[in-house]
Amino acid sequence: MNQSSGSESAMTTSSRTLFFRFGSLLLLMALCLIMGCDSPSSRIQEIKRNLDAFKRSPNKETKEALEKSFAKMEVQVQELEAKGDTVQYDLFRRQSFTLRYDFHSTLLAIAKFDTEEGVRRAAENVALVTPTPDASPSAPASEAPRQE
Repeated sequence: MNQSSGSESAMTTSSRTLFFRFGSLLLLMALCLIMGCDSPSSRIQEIKRNLDAFKRSPNKETKEALEKSFAKMEVQVQELEAKGDTVQYDLFRRQSFTLRYDFHSTLLAIAKFDTEEGVRRAAENVALVTPTPDASPSAPASEAPRQE
């Protein structure tokens, strides 16, 4: 019986060591994935998703999410520049610029549409309030105009 408990103890110790080795490896892999989620390429994908959502349904929340994503992207691009990684810096700076241009173009299109709608509504309101030039307040509409 003592031999079996000794071998059980050896198995338990080796299995714990094995678990700690693989557990730490799994923990390291999870940390790498977490760090990878904050990479410039994942930020670009996030901006694209937010921009698509903003184009489908422009509202304050999606606009703010886009602005936050752009701010984070700017920090990441500056970090790449500080590290001296010119290739990655240039790549992500250009992608960020292109997406920001698309965002501002969308904002301008929305502003143009809102302005045109405002002008159209104002014209409709003026038409409702302003009498037609044919009607004269001094002569009833049923009488024929006098001819002399």
